[in-house]
Amino acid sequence: MGRPTDTETQGDFPTPPVVGSELLVPITSWHEMHRETEITKVEFDLFWYDSVNNGAAYFFRWLGEPRSTVLVVWNDDGPTHIECRKVGDLLASDAESATIIAEVTQMFRSASFGRDRPAN
Repeated sequence: MGRPTDTETQGDFPTPPVVGSELLVPITSWHEMHRETEITKVEFDLFWYDSVNNGAAYFFRWLGEPRSTVLVVWNDDGPTHIECRKVGDLLASDAESATIIAEVTQMFRSASFGRDRPAN
């Protein structure tokens, strides 16, 4: 699993299943992903690029505190994993992640995904 090459990271991502909010903004292109990496220093390896291309994972910018990059792994029922990494590629604490995870979960539920299953 290495870093993707420039030719592997061109164009737009598949359309996310939710539209986002004022604080939680979908990352919808490779250009946006690279810009996010420059801001938060969160590293993306080839596995995650493939997961995004396959529609199994989506990334979001969290513009609240702490400023974070949010990974949402999902299936057609809703989010199965939500991970929040703040500036410096540091995993956000449970307390720091709580608001972000609540926002993601609510967004998916509002779009009729995952009503019976909470995300972890």
